[in-house]
Amino acid sequence: MNELDSPYIGQSQPQLGSAPARLLRWTGRFFYYACLVGLGVFGTYIILRGAGSTLSNFDQWHDLVAGLPIRSVSEWIANLGIGMHFVCGAVLVLAWPILLSSRIRARHRAVHRWTGRVYVTAGLLAGTGGLSFIFTRGAYVQSASIAFGIWGAVMMLSAAMAYVHARAKRFDLHRAWAIRLFAMVLGSWLFDLEIRAWKDLAGGIGFGKGDTSGPLDYAMLYLFFVPNLLVAEFFIRNKHRRLVQSGNAKWSAVVALAAVGLIFGYAIVAVTATHTGKYGKHLLQFISG
Repeated sequence: MNELDSPYIGQSQPQLGSAPARLLRWTGRFFYYACLVGLGVFGTYIILRGAGSTLSNFDQWHDLVAGLPIRSVSEWIANLGIGMHFVCGAVLVLAWPILLSSRIRARHRAVHRWTGRVYVTAGLLAGTGGLSFIFTRGAYVQSASIAFGIWGAVMMLSAAMAYVHARAKRFDLHRAWAIRLFAMVLGSWLFDLEIRAWKDLAGGIGFGKGDTSGPLDYAMLYLFFVPNLLVAEFFIRNKHRRLVQSGNAKWSAVVALAAVGLIFGYAIVAVTATHTGKYGKHLLQFISG
């Protein structure tokens, strides 16, 4: 059982006898397995595209991988930094099931400890690499540089605090910061899913045209990680109580989560398994040869 695979995080599982309670349980499982598959594909995409094995390499990393001349110290820092961001980012999106598994934590303490050490190191290095790229080259617009810088700083803080509290054996605080770290890791994946879902299902209302930025372009710079952090905080602060009490509230939660789940599932398929998807156009080409 995974810590995140339940609306009752951090406590023993209650008896789920009612229909809405069972549906909540199944919905939780859907989100868990959707993340398991989706992040696995995302990690594969990072590795293959970063290595130049797919249709094209990442533009930020292309010069160094292609062996092209790099003429300044700042360009070396930017290329090496973004390379470190890609490598450690792949670790973050692939290793989380081991780190957050309550079964592994209970039965295989050494595996959990060493995975945690690798994970927090990857979080610190991924943030460092991303920030070094932003400071030397910058993101595509200044507002993106600011937002991505905040995201990277929160990721690094979460990784550092998870390690500090684990070393001090403050395990409740350690788990809380580990959940915050995972919420930040989700951001890089959700950024692509949210953009694709809004463009397909809402016609892209609010996005700018061409080189211009619309209000949603600016909002999306924070919507990919701030809501994740708020949800993580809600679960952390309510981990010893049932999150849904009355029958009516349970049914409302089922309906809301089912709607989000449908959009979530659509976005994963659209981004990952279609030739127009950000990942799909690379991965399907790689699979087909």
